[in-house]
Amino acid sequence: MPKRPRNPTSPRYKARMGYEGEYSLIRKFANKGEPGTYAVRTPGSGAGKLPKPDIIAVDSGELLAIEVKSSNKPYVLLNSSQVSRLLEFCRLFVVRCPHCGAEIRPKPLLAARFLNREWSFLEIPANWRGSITLKRSGRASGAGRSPSHGQRAGGEESSR
Repeated sequence: MPKRPRNPTSPRYKARMGYEGEYSLIRKFANKGEPGTYAVRTPGSGAGKLPKPDIIAVDSGELLAIEVKSSNKPYVLLNSSQVSRLLEFCRLFVVRCPHCGAEIRPKPLLAARFLNREWSFLEIPANWRGSITLKRSGRASGAGRSPSHGQRAGGEESSR
């Protein structure tokens, strides 16, 4: 947990809070101690033009690309640019099975850490367009729409 800042709106405090949220989630994966469950942080994920998530993880053999948000507000926001970069990463990052040739793509996830509360996770549909707001209750809404379904993304609380 970040130290109580003199100015909680300062960029340094926000960056530290974000880093600690990412690190906390990585520890959750590592503490499972199971083969096929691990995570690594991709530093500088919000900077630059290359699409990459905050964390790349494997959970019980499932490949995940995770964008992490920490907030002391009752919601987190993933803007449309962040959503499109995460989805673009998942489109480009393909692992091929050496035995059967099957393609394995990461599942795009939004992980929200509400301070002094548990985590909430939301899988983002591959064809989602626009921003996503995830509320503390685990409910999601968005400014964009998923073209194939024509409905807003539904949130789901999880304890990954």
